[in-house]
Amino acid sequence: MASLKRIASDLGVSYTLVSKVLNDRLGTTGVSPKMREAILSKAKELEYIPNRLAVALKAGRRGAVGIFLHHFGESGSEVTDRLLRGCAEGLERSGYRMWLRFFKTDEEFLAACDDQLKREVDGLIVGGVQHESLIAKLHEMEQNLPIVSVFCDSSDRTRSMLHNVGADYELQGFRATTHLLDQGCRMIATFPVVENRHKGYVRALSERNVKLNPKLIVNARDFRLSTGTVCAKELIGRDIPFDGIVCQSDSQAVGVINELVHRGFQVPGAVKVIGVDDSPLAEACIVPITSITSGMTEAGQKAVELLLKKIAGEKVESVLIQSEVVERSSSRV
Repeated sequence: MASLKRIASDLGVSYTLVSKVLNDRLGTTGVSPKMREAILSKAKELEYIPNRLAVALKAGRRGAVGIFLHHFGESGSEVTDRLLRGCAEGLERSGYRMWLRFFKTDEEFLAACDDQLKREVDGLIVGGVQHESLIAKLHEMEQNLPIVSVFCDSSDRTRSMLHNVGADYELQGFRATTHLLDQGCRMIATFPVVENRHKGYVRALSERNVKLNPKLIVNARDFRLSTGTVCAKELIGRDIPFDGIVCQSDSQAVGVINELVHRGFQVPGAVKVIGVDDSPLAEACIVPITSITSGMTEAGQKAVELLLKKIAGEKVESVLIQSEVVERSSSRV
């Protein structure tokens, strides 16, 4: 990335002059229209990006961003860690410091939103498990503090009141199901937890003219490994043919594969399985699991980008992160 010193060196002018031109702070400093245009052109040519922290400090800001998270994702999924990593990478590039807090209850969140927070941060990212009861409070807080949320399966109310970065859950379900269809599966079971991922499953079958069979749908309580085992047992007990399973997490998929192998099913020979999160569990399973990326590192980076733009007074829009298929042994032909 170009620096002010590089631009000044290339043009043979002073660092101070380049800084004043690019920050529109010439004051009484004289510069010819030709030289001003040369500086602007060189900055564009070298893709110069102003240091956001330097700009913030000059504007009297604090140079810190608050990150408030309610831990989410099954143990081993690393989705919270990846979100934090993305935030950290985005803040490091901009020079901002991170002011990190974890919370589980509304009361813990509200207690953390004290005078110290207002004194020390320029904006706030709130993510993880969505607290519907806090949405109105966050909307109210944003009158005085820029806020971006990172709720993966955000509600219509959240999207109407906050700028949110989330994963496209319907696309995740759609791509998972489409992948199994592409591998030749036609009797695809699923263990839904999240409604939007299930909508993606239904849409994929419909677009391929594959009839939806309600007997292949086993509603799951949660994303846990043990739940995957229970759902696999119930599916097998229904005595209906199936050749693919769309799980809603890698943890679920591990439980499913363990049970299938224990019962004598060949994976992927007889049954192909796909999960979600592309977590370390996917690679550690006895049959490495094809999985849909969570997109949480990108979500953290994007949340920082949006928040810094809001702090600078720029307009922003909510973002849906697009997930991809990472193919492994569990779904290969």
